[in-house]
Amino acid sequence: MASAVGLAGAVLQLGYGAAAIVFPYPAIAERGWELVWLAINIGMIAGVAGWLLLDVATPRRLARTGGGVAIAGYLIRIAVSIWLVADPSAYVDPAIVASIILMFTGMGIVGVCTARGPLTGWPAWAPLTTVAAGIVTATFYSIHKPTHFILLGLLWGTTWLALALTTRSLRTQTPHQQSVPAAN
Repeated sequence: MASAVGLAGAVLQLGYGAAAIVFPYPAIAERGWELVWLAINIGMIAGVAGWLLLDVATPRRLARTGGGVAIAGYLIRIAVSIWLVADPSAYVDPAIVASIILMFTGMGIVGVCTARGPLTGWPAWAPLTTVAAGIVTATFYSIHKPTHFILLGLLWGTTWLALALTTRSLRTQTPHQQSVPAAN
């Protein structure tokens, strides 16, 4: 279930990025689009949960802590979305910054724990790609907001889609089929 919701959220995020081309900032930041972003954040929470359920990140406790930190960031961003729908003029910058710090820190921890775990190749790096793309995307917020919103969907969304597809692929494999290093 978590991987399906994560996949749906990633596809929605890609659509959001395409919409940001047709409805450039500030139009993409209006109430209706904020509700879409709320749904995307639910998908990202599911993406984190689905990845953690694979149990491929070690140490397990640290990975779960990182996942919890990331999820807290997404929950704050969901609350911000609700707040902005209720009051589009609300000053939410501090809450958004806090959510980003938690998202990136948490996913960074999950990513490092995954890279230390049994996976090799692309799957070992999938969580860290979401952080890298997120950092690039966030950087554009202060440089050029229309580009930021496009990247928010198309770049960051692509990494979340890759994570969701990798999660689904690993979930359907038996443990001996997963990309793990050979025992010495």
